[in-house]
Amino acid sequence: MLTIIKNTDIYAPEHLGTQDILIANDKIVKIAENIDAHGLEAEIVDGANTICIPGIIDRHVHITGGGGEGGFSTSTPEVNMSTLLKNGITTVVGLLGTNDISRSVKSLLAKAKSLNEEGMTAYILTGGYGYPSATLTGDVRDDIMFISEILGLKLAFEDHRASHITKEELTRLASYVRVSSMLSRKPGFIHLHMGSGKHFYNMLYDIVGENGLPITLFNPTHVNRTVPLLEASAEFCRRGGSVDITSNIGISPKDSVLSAKKALLFLLQNGSSIDNITISSDGNGSMPLFDEDGRLSGMGVAGFEPTMDTLKALVLEENMDFAEALKPFTLNPAKALGIYPARGAVREGCFADMVLLDKELNIKDVYANGQAFIKEYEVIRKGTFE
Repeated sequence: MLTIIKNTDIYAPEHLGTQDILIANDKIVKIAENIDAHGLEAEIVDGANTICIPGIIDRHVHITGGGGEGGFSTSTPEVNMSTLLKNGITTVVGLLGTNDISRSVKSLLAKAKSLNEEGMTAYILTGGYGYPSATLTGDVRDDIMFISEILGLKLAFEDHRASHITKEELTRLASYVRVSSMLSRKPGFIHLHMGSGKHFYNMLYDIVGENGLPITLFNPTHVNRTVPLLEASAEFCRRGGSVDITSNIGISPKDSVLSAKKALLFLLQNGSSIDNITISSDGNGSMPLFDEDGRLSGMGVAGFEPTMDTLKALVLEENMDFAEALKPFTLNPAKALGIYPARGAVREGCFADMVLLDKELNIKDVYANGQAFIKEYEVIRKGTFE
């Protein structure tokens, strides 16, 4: 199957200008100013007045649902594939949340395989909030080394719902993740759900300093949860670490200092490199509210729209260079997950994961692995039971 997208303005994420893109099956095989379709049985797509960007890579999604802090009835449902694609997400990383007891790595892997069968790209993390970590095989090392979809480990840290892992336990766990990742040619990381604890990254600094483990082994997420945590995260980045901002935090009021837009700008203004920052949604997870006594006072569900809203705000409101603004959503997570250069860019040889935007940066068309799922703002291909 051949598709030619004509005259689209490409950000790869670097700006390539207006060119044509030839897709063969699931790959981009040619990018040029004028690709002649004469003699080819190809679908021709008019890309005039569109901007082509890589598909968004969301590294933190509760694909089997999350939540449960208010009882069984407060668990959120599984995600639908069309929901992801409507928001420009072509690659997703699924993980467990607070409830890693009745939800399992096994069901997480099954959901990822389902999404892959239906045409997009899905990976998962083993573990969850608790320690010892929830696993598929019974051993974190075996999960990472032998299961191709498992890219790393999830763990809650500095949170009242965490297992309050000791420094010795975390050191051993980090070594397990590092070695099993090296043996399986994976990047190797512990995705740390950061809570509102006051010790921030002190334990991580001790582990790195005492044991020679790289700081890049730890990837804190939800770093815009509180202002003190965001400030501590700027120091973490200055020391060479990478952090993940959550787009669903600080979305009300609009200009909250903790919004993903403001958090990114704060990190950049305080010495962080944009190459060390990713932005994810925490989509389909619960958004619990606790009162001063730690009692649950409210519950919401994290959506996926805030991620694209953040990109638009950076470009249209903050006048950030579009190529730079794209990095935390595309190139940076691809590199962090070890799936670059196959994904995270619009280049010859890459998988054809692309989003066509109109001039207002609204999502017009979405391609995942060369297949069109969204055309002219409408879903044309859904999951099996949607």
